Amino acid sequence: MLRRAAAVAFVFLSFAAPAAAGTLGLAEVRSSDGTLIGKAGAGAYAYPADGSILRIGSSRVNAARVELRNVSMFNGRITVSRLVVPARGLAGARIAGLVVDGKSYVVGPNAIIPLAGGSYLVALQEAVSPGRTGSGLVALRAFVSDPSLGLAPGTQLLVGLARAAHPDSGTTPAAAVLGLPQLPAAQASLAGVPMFLEPSVLLPAPPNTLGGQAVALAYRFLGVPYVWGGATPLGFDCSGLTMYVYGELGIRLGHYTGFQYYAGPHVPRDQLQPGDLLFFHANAAGVPQHEGMYIGSGSFIHAPQTGDVVKISSLYETRYALAYVGAVRPYAAAPASSPLSSWAAASG
Repeated sequence: MLRRAAAVAFVFLSFAAPAAAGTLGLAEVRSSDGTLIGKAGAGAYAYPADGSILRIGSSRVNAARVELRNVSMFNGRITVSRLVVPARGLAGARIAGLVVDGKSYVVGPNAIIPLAGGSYLVALQEAVSPGRTGSGLVALRAFVSDPSLGLAPGTQLLVGLARAAHPDSGTTPAAAVLGLPQLPAAQASLAGVPMFLEPSVLLPAPPNTLGGQAVALAYRFLGVPYVWGGATPLGFDCSGLTMYVYGELGIRLGHYTGFQYYAGPHVPRDQLQPGDLLFFHANAAGVPQHEGMYIGSGSFIHAPQTGDVVKISSLYETRYALAYVGAVRPYAAAPASSPLSSWAAASG
């Protein structure tokens, strides 16, 4: 059964731009700080030697395109029969026979497919490389968050790399600095909710409530890049995302996790509803430092950290289960005062 995933974009590709068309990269494994730890050349390739992380049956490159066949990642959890990456932009780029965890996908540009444990796969992405003047195209990018995949969290597999065109005059200054896609994530996101043939398979359907409306709106920004201090569809941080979404619904929230923790009544964990704000990682004063929005089924949507994108994670992941602080329902009657609001008033 085919499930179509045409989703929103990413932010950051940490690949080295090849010097010329004749030296195009084919596939790379990069650590969380961008260090190159494995690189495929023409022909067959395996990383590590047993191919348990990445295996490429054959590959070839010329001035016009890169082509890889019989690609496998993470002991066969992801397989591709053939992918083609043109050297000049997305036109003609294609991925055939993509299977992820036993499910077949037909993907378009910037499709995002979640994996367990917060990891995810993104297809056919074009980006300005940070620190460089050109841009590049990657057919498949796997971002590793779950160490059970056999790599340290933050590691990326970039499969099918090609040189693309230089940024045009429409590329924003922010894109040149932050490495945003040449087709901005904001434009793709604002076009609507990512289109899945069977949405319930990947995303819990939000109920027809105010909180459900917030969730449906937040879905539109899956894949938008994390930007510290960001509160627009060009980029969000964790509190900026929730502030923007609820602001669209007429509910004003402060742009600080500590303020939002007192923006409504607290909700017991066994009574969570879609749209509730979840808080994590309290500091020494008990103020949470991260937040997300509950979407149902034990999952939440959030903007995690620099180098990542707005995505869905599970409350049952160890890093969130152990760091959970509490939940707030921002569309319900808010308390008259809070420790932080009193402090803010006193501090002017």
